[in-house]
Amino acid sequence: MTRYFLGVDVGATKTHALIAEENGQVCGFGEAGPGNHEGVGYDGLAAALRTATEQALARAGLSIAQIAGAGFGVAGYDWPSEREPTLRAIRTLGLNVPFEAVNDTIIGLLAGAPDGWGIAVALAE
Repeated sequence: MTRYFLGVDVGATKTHALIAEENGQVCGFGEAGPGNHEGVGYDGLAAALRTATEQALARAGLSIAQIAGAGFGVAGYDWPSEREPTLRAIRTLGLNVPFEAVNDTIIGLLAGAPDGWGIAVALAE
């Protein structure tokens, strides 16, 4: 049985969601507007997450119940005090699987650093 994973990049200008099989084959992509809570609030974060994720699921022909795990890179998630409201926004997706949220610069660092460490530079627009 194929396992599917959800990855979401939430930014100040756009939100992208990608669903891939465990072998890396992309199955679905979705997009939405900004999700940084500093600009759109936590309700706006939740709305961007839902829109992008629902599009990705529809394009993949999957339901949220078929997702095996998820990761979220969230712009504006900078401090420990922002963890719980960020997780609450993510929980509105109805995921019942392990997931993690980090600042969005971390996903760029991990994707571009074969050793899992390095320097990432994020430019504000």
